Amino acid sequence: MHPMSVTTEKAGRLSYLQGQWKSLWESKPNRDFSDDEAKSLRDWNTEMKALGEDLKALSELDDMAKMHVTSDSRPVVNDSADPVTPLNVDVSVKSIRDTILASADYKAFREGRTRTAEIQFDTDLKTLISLSTVTPAVPRLPRIEPYPVERRIVSDLMMQGTMAGNVLEYYEETTFTNAAVEVAEGIAKPEAALDWTLVQETASKIAVWIPATSESLADIAWLESTIRARLLFMLERREEAQLLNGNGTAPNISGITDRSGIQTQAKGGDPTFDAILRAMTLVQVNSFYDPDAVVFHPNDWRDLLLTRTADGLYILGNPGDPLAARRLWGLEVRSTTAQTENTAIVGAFGTASQIFRRSGPTITVSTEHASYFIENKVAIMAEERLGLAVYRPSAFCTVTGI
Repeated sequence: MHPMSVTTEKAGRLSYLQGQWKSLWESKPNRDFSDDEAKSLRDWNTEMKALGEDLKALSELDDMAKMHVTSDSRPVVNDSADPVTPLNVDVSVKSIRDTILASADYKAFREGRTRTAEIQFDTDLKTLISLSTVTPAVPRLPRIEPYPVERRIVSDLMMQGTMAGNVLEYYEETTFTNAAVEVAEGIAKPEAALDWTLVQETASKIAVWIPATSESLADIAWLESTIRARLLFMLERREEAQLLNGNGTAPNISGITDRSGIQTQAKGGDPTFDAILRAMTLVQVNSFYDPDAVVFHPNDWRDLLLTRTADGLYILGNPGDPLAARRLWGLEVRSTTAQTENTAIVGAFGTASQIFRRSGPTITVSTEHASYFIENKVAIMAEERLGLAVYRPSAFCTVTGI
């Protein structure tokens, strides 16, 4: 038996280590390797790298021998009686290196006789690489597309204040009889009359909450701030609806349209423009306040914006100048879906109404709910307490049927 050559010995060792490495790797699909197993993988990998370098060096020597040694004097590299093919490569197929070196075009390229080399490889492509076999990484944009929500509000039209307790009281002058008149000498002077009514406003609470796991809040940087912002927005939208149309039945706020004494102007056969002006006049005549704003549902405000003359000119101005179209008869216009459709509110918002906050919007995060503590969950809650004072209900007038 011929002694085993160095190339055969190293190739055999490399093939053995590859089999060992593959067997151990595939035996642990969950990759729960022990310390000894992990060490073996690393050691085998190091040894296989060294063997690969050695075989590469021997292969280069073999290539040199092909060029410098005749077939009769060429040394035998693999003289084993039962030769082992390195890395289990099919010797009937030329390597890429051999194909390149044997190419006439490549030799011409190396000698500078041509600037390109076309090399034909005698290989058999077994597998087509496509998107079905290699899945590209999917890029994720650094943003969240929020759910469509409304940002229009009317609370900033009103005066703002705070309250120290749950109930706020103030007097509304409900009787004012002006008997002042000219009198002759010796005639009794007329008597005037004044009376006040005590009004109470009770603070109402608006609240909302959402559950989340502590892991999600810790691991997703943007999640907590997003939840906080959305909860506060939910309070804002509910507050908007209550300030305008709250029915006053506890725990609801008594909104502007719920007040006794608010005026009403029916549109009837008038254009909406005329009905709004009539409502403004009612406020001025009966409450002696000057209205400062009018609130529409967006659909009703759209209809006004689209109003045109017989010549096709827009009455409220050029569509290219939206700022000029946010006023009507000098009043600031607000449009919000919190306002009932087909009804507008004209009023002295800034002088005849005031929002009193017992506590502003606050965010509380707690595990004190059900079994949240042992489940690593938290409850994130937003809440506020406020009341609405309408000092002169007649300073507001609804316009119906628009």
